[in-house]
Amino acid sequence: MRDPEGARRALLTSAIQLFEKHGYAGTTVQSIIDGANLTKGAFYHHFNTKEDLLVQVHDQFIDYQLYRARKVVADTKLSSDEVLRRLIVEALLEPMAIYKSEITVYLQEHRFLSGEVFAGIREKRDEFERYFLDVIERGIEEGVFRPVGPPRIMAFGIIGMGAWTYSWLDTGGPVSPTDIGKTYAEMIVNGLRAGD
Repeated sequence: MRDPEGARRALLTSAIQLFEKHGYAGTTVQSIIDGANLTKGAFYHHFNTKEDLLVQVHDQFIDYQLYRARKVVADTKLSSDEVLRRLIVEALLEPMAIYKSEITVYLQEHRFLSGEVFAGIREKRDEFERYFLDVIERGIEEGVFRPVGPPRIMAFGIIGMGAWTYSWLDTGGPVSPTDIGKTYAEMIVNGLRAGD
């Protein structure tokens, strides 16, 4: 018998694979259990509902993205353009090398999350967006970035550009998520830089 953490991981892995292949609506709890080679008792020991699994899928990658973002913004020696560049590469794109399936599942299936459940997710997503918004506002105030539009729209555009990469990224391809992040960062930071 697997250890409890091993069973939880097996159920999550099974759910991610099935959600990615068949969608959230097309995946049953029984198929997740069968894919993990476990019992219903094991499932309900770790999760109350299938929706709980989708929340866990989200939390796996957003917690890592938040960890990376917090590390970047904690470096007080960085200029605002360096912070934005590193947020794009380290917090937005590099996590796709590890969590592409989780990001794909969440972005395709989050519409199935109820309002109450989504409130907890929204808190984490708001924090992530806030790091981008803060550095853009700081850059505009310092004269490093041009105010090309409302800072919130600028932040959403950057995050959306990075997030949409999931739809075509081949993690085993010749261009890594880090390289893609550097390309995006170059385009965005140079496009925003005042005086350019």
